[in-house]
Amino acid sequence: MADWFVVRLPRVSGDPVSWVAVDSQGHLLAAPDTGTLEQAASQAGGRRTAVLLPADHVLLTDAQLPAKSSAKLAQVVPYALEEQVADDIDTLHFAVGQRAHGSARTAVAVVDRAAMQAVADALAAAGLTPMALYSEASMIAGNPGQVVAWLDGDSLVLAAPAHPPIVTPVGSLEETFGFLAASAAYGEGVEPASLSLLLLAPAADWPQHAGALGFLQGHFAAAKVQLLPQGSLPWLASQIGIAAPLNLLQGDFAPRGTGTGGLRRWRVPAALAAALLVLFIGGRIFQIQRLNAAERALDLQIEQTFRTAMPGAQLPADPRNRMALRYQTLQDGGDRAGLLPALSAFAQARNAAPGAELLGLSMREGTLDLRVHAADAESLDRINRELRSSGLVTEISSGTAADSGYEGRIQIKLAGA
Repeated sequence: MADWFVVRLPRVSGDPVSWVAVDSQGHLLAAPDTGTLEQAASQAGGRRTAVLLPADHVLLTDAQLPAKSSAKLAQVVPYALEEQVADDIDTLHFAVGQRAHGSARTAVAVVDRAAMQAVADALAAAGLTPMALYSEASMIAGNPGQVVAWLDGDSLVLAAPAHPPIVTPVGSLEETFGFLAASAAYGEGVEPASLSLLLLAPAADWPQHAGALGFLQGHFAAAKVQLLPQGSLPWLASQIGIAAPLNLLQGDFAPRGTGTGGLRRWRVPAALAAALLVLFIGGRIFQIQRLNAAERALDLQIEQTFRTAMPGAQLPADPRNRMALRYQTLQDGGDRAGLLPALSAFAQARNAAPGAELLGLSMREGTLDLRVHAADAESLDRINRELRSSGLVTEISSGTAADSGYEGRIQIKLAGA
C-alpha cells in the first residue's frame, strides 16, 4: 500500500496526538483527527506509518564526512559533531542522511538517546510500528533561491537554500527575521533582500502576525504567505514524498519487527508523557547554545542602535538599560508633547526623498531637532514640505553639503510648546 499514515506528537506533555492519512502524492484521504496513541494505532489501517517529533526537540545540522558506507559513517559522525553539541556524545542518538548534491556535507540529525527510547517504548505499547520517525523541521522541502518558513504557534522553522532548517521561538516576525538576518541564517554574506520568502502558517495563527506582511515584503525581494486552513499537519504530511526527510530510525532504533503491541495498555499514557518530557528537556539543552549566540548578536545590535540614537554619548556598561531609560523619558513626555506623532510624520515624509536617513535627534524646550542626511538640499526641502503638509510647524535650521550628499537640521515645534 502506497498510502501514508502520519502521526504528529504534541509539543506539550498531556496534549493529544494528531494524525492524518495521505496517498502517495500527499493528498488527504480523510480529515485530520486527534486523540491518544492507541486511538491513532486503531486508525492506521495497515498503511505505512510515519511519526513526527516536535521540531525543537531534534537538532538538524550537517557535517563534512568521509565517503564511507552508512555503517561506518554512523561510527564517525558523533566525533565529527562533538564540538557542536552540549551533551556527552554517548547520551545522544545520531542519524545520518544523504549528502547534498554537489556538496561535501552530509545531513545529520541529533536527538537525546533516552528520549528516543521513551518514544519507541510508547509507540510499541500503543501498537504502532512506524517505518519512519521524522523531525517536523525535516518535512520542509528546500527550494533554490527561496526561503521557506513555517510558523506554528510560538515557533518558526526556517529553511534557507542549501542550509539545514533552523528552529527558533517567535515573538514578533519583525524581531525574529531581524535576528535571523543578523546571525547569517541565509549564509555568510547572503542578504534577505536577495531572496524570496514563502511563509506557511495555520489560519488560526496568522491574524496576530498579519501586520508584519509589509515588513516581510520590504525585508525580502518578495514575500508570499500561504495559509493552512486545516492546520499544519495536512501540509506536513503532504511533504513526505517531496522533502526527503531524514529518518531517525537508524542503528539501535532501526525497525526490527512488528513491535510489542502486547504490552499492558495502562503503560501507554505514562510512557508517552515520559517521552515528551525527555524530548522537551533535550530540546531545550540544544537551544541553549543558539540562545547564547542570539544574545551576543542582540548585544551588538543594541550597541549599534545606541551609537546611532545617541551620537557622541559615551557607551555605558549597560547600553540596554541606558536606552530603556531614554526611551521611557521620551515616552513619558512624548505622548503629551506630540513626539511620537512627529516621528511618525517624519517616517512618512521620508518617502518624498528616497535614501534619506535620520542621523540623530534631540528635544529641547518643546522643539524636536532632527539631523537628516539626504541626497541634496532639494530632497531635504521636500521632507520639510511634507512635514508641513501634515500640519506640523517646521523649519530648516541649517544645511551643508557632505561628501555623500547633503546634511541638514529640521526643527519641529511640538504640540503644547
